[in-house]
Amino acid sequence: MTRRTRRRERRASVLLLVLFLMALTAPLLCMILDTHTTQIRCIHNDLEAKTAFFVAQAGVQDAMSELLLNSAWRAGFVAKPFPAGLGHTYTVTLADLGGGEIRVTSAARTAAGTTKTVVATLTGF
Repeated sequence: MTRRTRRRERRASVLLLVLFLMALTAPLLCMILDTHTTQIRCIHNDLEAKTAFFVAQAGVQDAMSELLLNSAWRAGFVAKPFPAGLGHTYTVTLADLGGGEIRVTSAARTAAGTTKTVVATLTGF
């Protein structure tokens, strides 16, 4: 065998080794990227759900402050922005339960469309 032939055989074997390693690592890399994408989606969904919950809580707090100013107030709110400019809204309805109890229902909608509802029963009104 000549030197040239040996070099070609070495190059061919190195090329085969590199191709084998690429074929082995490509699916692994795809799985890692897919897992990372799924984690990002889960984090985004969790953030949206928590945002909707806290916006709904803000609606209940807003209704409580109105009731403290005027215990006869039952108008509620329709698509009130909170906080202003971000596109999140809440709608609050009030229902008398008798015996000085009021049910406050606050339905929130985030700018992305996620919704949550919080129901609170207030006494002493």
